[in-house]
Amino acid sequence: MKKNLLSLSTSVLLSLSAVVFGLASCSDKIYEEINTDPTKADHVNPSSQLTYAELQMYGDMNYVDVHRLYTYAFTQHLMGCWNTTNYGGQHRMDDNETSRPWNNLYPGAIRNLTDAIQTTKDDPTQVNINAALRIFRVYVGSLLTDYYGDVPFTEAGMGYITGNSKPKYDKQEDLYPLFFNELKEAAGLFDINAKAITSDPMFGGNIEAWKTFANSLRLRYAMRLSDVAPELGKTEFLAALADGVMLSSDDDACIKHMNVSYNFGQEAYKDIRGNALSKYFFGNDPANNPTYICQTLWEQLYANNDPRTTRLCRFYIDNFQSISTGDGRIDMTDAVLATQAANPDVDIIYMIAPGEFSWDNWPSYTDIPGSELATQVAAVQAAHPDYSPGDNPRWLMPKLANNFLRSDNPGVIMTYAEVCFLRAEAALLGWTGDNARDYYETGIRAAMNLLADYYGCTAVTDAEYAAYLLEPAIAFGAVTEQQKSQINTQAWILHFHNPAEAWANQRRSDYPKLKAPNSKNPLIDGADIPVRFCYPVKEETYSKEAYQDAKARVSDYSWHARLWWDVK
Repeated sequence: MKKNLLSLSTSVLLSLSAVVFGLASCSDKIYEEINTDPTKADHVNPSSQLTYAELQMYGDMNYVDVHRLYTYAFTQHLMGCWNTTNYGGQHRMDDNETSRPWNNLYPGAIRNLTDAIQTTKDDPTQVNINAALRIFRVYVGSLLTDYYGDVPFTEAGMGYITGNSKPKYDKQEDLYPLFFNELKEAAGLFDINAKAITSDPMFGGNIEAWKTFANSLRLRYAMRLSDVAPELGKTEFLAALADGVMLSSDDDACIKHMNVSYNFGQEAYKDIRGNALSKYFFGNDPANNPTYICQTLWEQLYANNDPRTTRLCRFYIDNFQSISTGDGRIDMTDAVLATQAANPDVDIIYMIAPGEFSWDNWPSYTDIPGSELATQVAAVQAAHPDYSPGDNPRWLMPKLANNFLRSDNPGVIMTYAEVCFLRAEAALLGWTGDNARDYYETGIRAAMNLLADYYGCTAVTDAEYAAYLLEPAIAFGAVTEQQKSQINTQAWILHFHNPAEAWANQRRSDYPKLKAPNSKNPLIDGADIPVRFCYPVKEETYSKEAYQDAKARVSDYSWHARLWWDVK
């Protein structure tokens, strides 16, 4: 049964759509609008502005496409889909695409959060919504700085309020201390006697959940400093623990979305009620360009008998799939895996390596009479007499399971499983007296539970979990660096559901060790996996002085120049 993230009625979310459409902007003059009135109205409910910011994180098709195009390729979770390989997989820089976070989060979430903070800051009855707005603004700011490095934050979204339409780019090394202070201060403002937060698709207005979320974010940001400023990281990590962090999956920060019809028409880019990332997983041509699993992720799961393997990855014949509903996929997974296991010297399963399209390593169907696969293929042919398994054998490549293609899937912001992995690594660093192995293993269990709780997958049994912990590569190692690798590899698997954090934590920890693509396809803009997005080209026109100052602070500025906290 899917976990009840939040009981938001359909009518409540539908009522938000008018507000959402009013707050969003698709104007070509996006840079001119970043610091102008976000509402064009005298009064907007600040709770609605918070709602918009929350839903935008996974509901905005204009923003989340950056994950399909780049993030999932850089983390090597996905590959093979034309969009993924053509951009991130081939290291092809496209300003229009790498600018998506900047072009959408500044005029969207940042602008609305900033406006709502200003309208509520002096009203003691609005202290709860003000605190939540400030916390979520830090979260959005962290996304932007972890994408681009030095970015506008302290002055961002203030143009309509102060008249400053060219905000400075704050240094990342200044932003992280600011984030800690802002989260601590905001969490201390909540008052049970003040006006309640309404229309909150993440926590339903639960102020204790907001406090816990703020403190848990402090853990994430403290660990981000583990190499560049370890003493500050340790101090902030311990302070966050003392203030109270997530203690179970009941504390997870996940945004509730609605089950809306899949639509790639223009109006769909303004409708943020559904999970747009899941919509992209489904695709606008699902039968011909589905979401393929990258070899790196597949081998990590499959080689270690991870019980999540067949919950995340399936083998589908898509010849008969409806392009509007996804119905009609024929699931061949059990037969494919059984036949591969019984015939290890025969290539049944075909991998999509980093940098490859699904057609680069074109598979071939090998008929093995008497095998489970042959039996199931015969059953498919009996139902579809014109079907030939060799005509389009890309069904022998692992694809993302149907469970993850639903538009009512949650938008994952932070989970208890992540907190466990952070606490495990903090113990390795000597920051705490916690048992690293205990938190490592508890984090794995929580990450496995997430698949059933949020995506309707079959629950991982205790026996499956116990067997997995005994796998040689999974059993907690005896050497610190091996342990760090294991912890962060598990975080990488978990963060498939949180791609922005997957990329950030992999860059910070350097685990798992990802090899740059080595395929027949050219790497366009550098051989190494990029480690940041470059600033939008239009910034040179609209914020020329601040833009040039920020670029000048980076030696050999490019998308291969490491961020401040990425020192290894």
